[in-house]
Amino acid sequence: MKSTIDIKEISITALDTDAIVNAANEQLAAGGGVCGAIFDAAGYAKLQKACDKIGHCPTGKAVITPGFALKAKYVVHAVGPVWKDGQHGEPEKLRSAYKNALQLAVDNHCTSIGFPLISAGIYGYPEQRAWSDAMVACKQFLDEDPDEELHITFAVINHETYKNGVKALRTAAAEYKIADKSDWKTEEMPAVRDAFVLTRRFTAEQMDALRRGNIPKGMEDKWFRYMSGNTLYAHRSWTGNCIYIIDFNDDDNHQVIVNRDAEQYSCSSVDEDRIRLNELLDRWSKPNYDYYNEWLSETAEMLNKKE
Repeated sequence: MKSTIDIKEISITALDTDAIVNAANEQLAAGGGVCGAIFDAAGYAKLQKACDKIGHCPTGKAVITPGFALKAKYVVHAVGPVWKDGQHGEPEKLRSAYKNALQLAVDNHCTSIGFPLISAGIYGYPEQRAWSDAMVACKQFLDEDPDEELHITFAVINHETYKNGVKALRTAAAEYKIADKSDWKTEEMPAVRDAFVLTRRFTAEQMDALRRGNIPKGMEDKWFRYMSGNTLYAHRSWTGNCIYIIDFNDDDNHQVIVNRDAEQYSCSSVDEDRIRLNELLDRWSKPNYDYYNEWLSETAEMLNKKE
């Protein structure tokens, strides 16, 4: 039987799943909201004692305790990030919290798990982005082991939150793989290189699009790109050559290293690169990357240069 993801308008403590997830703090202390409801339903003293024995859980990680008086056999305590602006690792930490919670469920032979919408309460994570990152994390986890049976239920009690979740779940039918270095052939940037500062402001949504990267659907995509931390690496898809390395900084002054090997890359001046890189970033930072029209544009430009 295939794994599933669904959303219910119900209290998480009422779920009849093998495990439920507590949106925990790093101290694993009882709090308000979902956390307080879970502690109350499980039995405050017993659950707090179990948490105190563990002592601490870093942001992005998860730990597991018995469920005590809950229907669920286990409580997985997952620590999501406090929202700042989306450019301090919040998406990565939130997805990590989901994935670590799911891994603990699988490791403890659970076939069903219930989640709240982590970090979307007092931690201030924008709700629609919280749904998007939750779906990305869950879908990636399930895709990595398609033979594993795991049924994921999100439990929310606010109707608007429920409707937004249903919309995000439908959108999640699209492929959400986030690119990393191992997804395509890569060649390191040669010693012949140049550097400059690109001054430009990116919104949180644009940075999120950049962090997703791009895995080519075919050689016509032109670019394979991925981010590691706050650094974006852009490679030519058909050669694997690294053309740009961009270190994004909070002050909007981003350090760019560019390939200057004439056999690998045709631009030879910083001024030309500023124009070209800004055009690429305009495309790459959109919610849906339009690789085909980028290919058409670059092909037309190349043909015009030959005339």
